Amino acid sequence: MARVALVLTMVGGLAGCGGGSPFAPEKVAVTPTAPTAAETPSLSLDPNVSSHSKFAWDPARSLTMNAVTYDSVSDKLVINNLPFDGPEGIYDNVLTFANGAKAYKSRSTETTGQMPHYAVFVSTVAMQATSAAGANWLGYGNSGANVNRTGFRLPAGGEYIYVGKYAATRVFDGRTGLELVTGDLRLIVDVLDFDPKAGVQGDIAGRIFNRTRVFSVLPVALNRFSSTTATQGRALPDVILAEVGFSTTEGSFDNGTAESYAPDTTAWESGTYSGILGGTSGEQIGGYTVITGTADVQSVRYQVQNYTLAGVNGVASGLDSISQTQLQDMLNAGETLPSVLLAPPLPTDAVATTSSFVDLQLRTDYTAREIGVFVGTQVPTTP
Repeated sequence: MARVALVLTMVGGLAGCGGGSPFAPEKVAVTPTAPTAAETPSLSLDPNVSSHSKFAWDPARSLTMNAVTYDSVSDKLVINNLPFDGPEGIYDNVLTFANGAKAYKSRSTETTGQMPHYAVFVSTVAMQATSAAGANWLGYGNSGANVNRTGFRLPAGGEYIYVGKYAATRVFDGRTGLELVTGDLRLIVDVLDFDPKAGVQGDIAGRIFNRTRVFSVLPVALNRFSSTTATQGRALPDVILAEVGFSTTEGSFDNGTAESYAPDTTAWESGTYSGILGGTSGEQIGGYTVITGTADVQSVRYQVQNYTLAGVNGVASGLDSISQTQLQDMLNAGETLPSVLLAPPLPTDAVATTSSFVDLQLRTDYTAREIGVFVGTQVPTTP
């Protein structure tokens, strides 16, 4: 989507222009310390200039992050080209997830860093991967991802399994707020098949599973989808990573199809994944996903009872106490819907004739974009 513009009002608020604006962002008063920064690329310059580093770079879709550095001593990230995340682009570690991935938040003062940004970071000895996004855009806002490696050598010919961790930033178009997501990764890699064609020989496929929303920045008060209930802890469907060829010369793969499906098997999210192999013997793999789709899908099963009373037919439904419209409003507000709605008690002297359950699947009226990163390590081969 197009980049979202901002207009500062004279009354100290923030008003929308061009599709989105941050309202009342939370702030942490921290005095930033400027890192030693090299010259960074301009917005018009594609940062994908090295086979050892790959960015999700597409300014037309507001994928603008073009440089990232991790400081292991102070456990900080320095990220470039995300507006309103502070003039130095410094992100401090605020959380470590159960799967070992880490979360970071941008610094702010009274006059800088007015848009809170969050980043997730996963790493191994030979690989680092970062995703970052702003929390209070009404549209997707500016974001990005990067994966980089210390070096690369192709694994010996054969088939391999890689397992690892996944983390993501998830933002919305049609409401504010942000979610951080974690999960697990399993990839299979065949080094020698298919036969070489245009520099591509190997094949990759896999899945991201145990995908869960583990941290939420709620929609701000002025948003019509404002809610006091977070989405934290709610599961998301597995992401299927369809097969994609990779260059055995550079250990690089691009634009494989990534998809997820709702419980009724209809499409939920779709997008692409890209990445690189790394390590002294190709024992590591890392990459990023960019997927968009419905922000949330939930199912409700409600009971329907038919009855007769004094010769007159009647119906009692689980939707008598809460309407489908009310359920839709709850879903749009980020709330968890009841899984089962029982019909109310029948009137006195009524005789039940039939009882059944109906499955109702609801989807939010707005969409989400999840930018995830993953790093995996090769499982030792068995004889």
